[in-house]
Amino acid sequence: MDDTKIRTLVVDDEPAFAENLVAMLRGEALSVEVIGKASSIDEGLEKIATHQPDLVFLDIMLHQGSGFDLLRRCPERNFQVIFVTAYDQYAIEAFKFSAVDYLLKPVASHELIAAVERVRSLLHLKQDQADRQLRVLLENAQGVSSQSRKLVLRESESLHVVNLADILWCAADGSYTTFHMEDGSKITVSQHLKEYETLLEPQEFFRVHRSHLVNLQKIRRLDKADGGTLHLSNGSTLPVSVRKREHLVHRLSQLG
Repeated sequence: MDDTKIRTLVVDDEPAFAENLVAMLRGEALSVEVIGKASSIDEGLEKIATHQPDLVFLDIMLHQGSGFDLLRRCPERNFQVIFVTAYDQYAIEAFKFSAVDYLLKPVASHELIAAVERVRSLLHLKQDQADRQLRVLLENAQGVSSQSRKLVLRESESLHVVNLADILWCAADGSYTTFHMEDGSKITVSQHLKEYETLLEPQEFFRVHRSHLVNLQKIRRLDKADGGTLHLSNGSTLPVSVRKREHLVHRLSQLG
């Protein structure tokens, strides 16, 4: 483990929670240096400018507004962010699309340790990549339409921001998922297809086969012979599971 201390700021307007989080950070042997606390957007912005943290724990709901508002007002977002929030499904969905870390209150010790270590592994990334993630988060948090959403895909040494509208389908490859893009490119990430099925099915995607999650907007024809074959907008064909076929027909009929 890299022992470089991560200079950390806690921005939360619940004093008891903030104190407890600071105590956890200092007591978990995480090589974290807590450089301050803030309880409002204005105070958070002031301390970010003064202390230049590597990492900010940021509550979603703050005095004066939200953690999103703080980020929008921050001229240079040259730090990693771990959001802390009470259960908020809409916000959590935005975090997942943006590959931004979050913790639910009350924070469990093992989840805190895992989140900090993920941040440590990302400190080598170029700062513009971290900023791109936060920009995607802010865009998605504004409630854009399904196909207008963006998705952050992280490979070991790079980060991709893709539009959902540019994804043809996602293919399972063991514990990896490969995204097949409309321009012919492929992006492979170390996450199971099931995770993307949960995230993308509400956004006009459908798992037509155990190995394939398809963008419904890219389907041009469904042949029902021989179990079922999909013809996509780029000419690719994919098999359809027999047990998925009728549900797929229903989903396609809902697109209008």
